[in-house]
Amino acid sequence: MWKNQHLLAMALCAGAISILGMGCELIATVDRSRIPGDEGVIDLCADGMKNGEETDVDCGGSTCPQCATAKACAEADDCTSGFCADSVCCDTACDEDCDSCAADLKESGDESGTCGPTKAETACGESTCSEGVETGRGTCDGTSVECGPGEEKDCETFACDPEENACFTECTEDAHCTLCHVCGEEGECVLAAAGTPGLGCEADQACDATGACKAANGQECAEAEPCASGSCVDGVCCDTGCDSACQACNIEGSEGTCSNVAAGGEDGMDCSGANVCNGEGACGLAPTEACTADEECASGNCLSIFVCGGFPEEP
Repeated sequence: MWKNQHLLAMALCAGAISILGMGCELIATVDRSRIPGDEGVIDLCADGMKNGEETDVDCGGSTCPQCATAKACAEADDCTSGFCADSVCCDTACDEDCDSCAADLKESGDESGTCGPTKAETACGESTCSEGVETGRGTCDGTSVECGPGEEKDCETFACDPEENACFTECTEDAHCTLCHVCGEEGECVLAAAGTPGLGCEADQACDATGACKAANGQECAEAEPCASGSCVDGVCCDTGCDSACQACNIEGSEGTCSNVAAGGEDGMDCSGANVCNGEGACGLAPTEACTADEECASGNCLSIFVCGGFPEEP
């Protein structure tokens, strides 16, 4: 740019001489030291100013010499020490949680360039959330380079948000809730019904009424306590108390679900004497037993000879 200005000045001055016969001092006003390729070019790395790619005055960047400690830097290569911390050239890496190299960040207030403990009460580390407990950022104590523990917070009914490293505060799906809780209509996590499988429990477990994982329906049991549903019937954890006549919880293919005993079958002491199950959860007279009305018979059929008929054959 300066060279173009110089040539333009020469042209204008020459024109003035040829037309007006007058002298011209314009050329003398051009700073020839600023003309690239001409004599007197100034070295930007020694001009006493921070310019170009320099990170501090006459140092740093890709073209100037490296900076001494305490000078400003953007990366380690800017520094003679090989360390850049807190944007100043430092005597060490100074990369612990609670050490600093800039004067305004250090507890001692010493000049920049020397690594020392960070000011007390300065936040350090990152917040975390694991197993329903949120841990906030820690603080420096002004003497140690280690970050002190942060404050812990129980997520209660919510789960940890892995993206925010904090507890969810409202839910839109069950995954936002803690163990054995589901997302309710108002964005609150509520306790799941006893016997609900999944929701953080193992494959053979389900949630109990307190939100703990216990044996799921269909698992073998000797008493109710290990069962999530709170019911142990016919040797298996059952979805209900299953205490009606001609119902059982260990029927093949339906283990853990209270079901009607098949027509003609017997269910322990539910049916006694001449009675059998009618397939609908009740007892009735067995086939060939004397009867006076259809409803007395398990088959629902009292023949004209006043005996209960057999059960219809399954198709």
